[in-house]
Amino acid sequence: MGNTPSIVALIATRYRSALLSRLLSSLASQTLRPLAAVITDNGPDPATALAAQHSPIPTKLLSPGKNLGFGGGLAFAGQAALTEFPSLTHLLVIDDDAILSPSDLATLKSSMEKHSVGSIAPFLVGAAGQLQEVPEPASWTLARSFRAVGQNLTAARALSPAGYPMAWCIGPCLLIDRSTWLRAGPPRSDMIAYGDDVEFSLRLSATAPAWAEPSVAVIHAPPTASTSGLPPPADTAHYKKFGILLQNLAFTCVTSPRSRHLPLYLPGNARRFLKTFGFTPANILELIRRYTLGLLGLPPSKIQN
Repeated sequence: MGNTPSIVALIATRYRSALLSRLLSSLASQTLRPLAAVITDNGPDPATALAAQHSPIPTKLLSPGKNLGFGGGLAFAGQAALTEFPSLTHLLVIDDDAILSPSDLATLKSSMEKHSVGSIAPFLVGAAGQLQEVPEPASWTLARSFRAVGQNLTAARALSPAGYPMAWCIGPCLLIDRSTWLRAGPPRSDMIAYGDDVEFSLRLSATAPAWAEPSVAVIHAPPTASTSGLPPPADTAHYKKFGILLQNLAFTCVTSPRSRHLPLYLPGNARRFLKTFGFTPANILELIRRYTLGLLGLPPSKIQN
């Protein structure tokens, strides 16, 4: 029994009780079932409390009384998990809009042991099975090959069927062993989402080897985006979020202990920002402002957004 892993899931959520209930059900279906889920309610929201109360697995609900953001909420949950469950061996960072198949956690844990890594992430697919995202390879050549196959899951898996060393990943699903979490430190609470998951996973991969597991394809099924894609003011919220992402990526490039080839993505994200909102002087200045602040080592929470 001493070798049996004890996994605690960490969830940061805000006014998405139906998605949270769906996630908790999928966690309960695991052949390697989590010991518990620690949930940070960034509302607070009575419906979230009700979802936690009716969870099919044990939960600990945290209500900080304000929105800590994704990173802050996960850091808050992680500290509570380490205190409440001192025997835990692994922490599962999981988005409330993710859905796991019953064998996913067992496969990820087995792959961690096989490759002697401190963190591991799966491929992400949409509800229809189309590839959404792969963990970023440490190899730039492999990363470019993944971009070429687009949403073809079969083709992506064929590029590296046994898995590969991971540089970073986005945040819907990430399994981390306890010692790596403690040595790397928790997610940052000052990056206001959008890119904070990249920064955290880069820190993890700098602390201990990290792995991507293609045989596991976790479903990432968020609600339909409500953004219009129009320039501000018609789509001010989307404009601001994109700006925060740009600043966070630039910030990570200069602060990460091992940024790998992340700087190579800055020009592409700049083009995507201008294609989305228009090649206007105001937007070009906003792009320059965001990248400059990030490269100076300032996350968005340190400035007026």
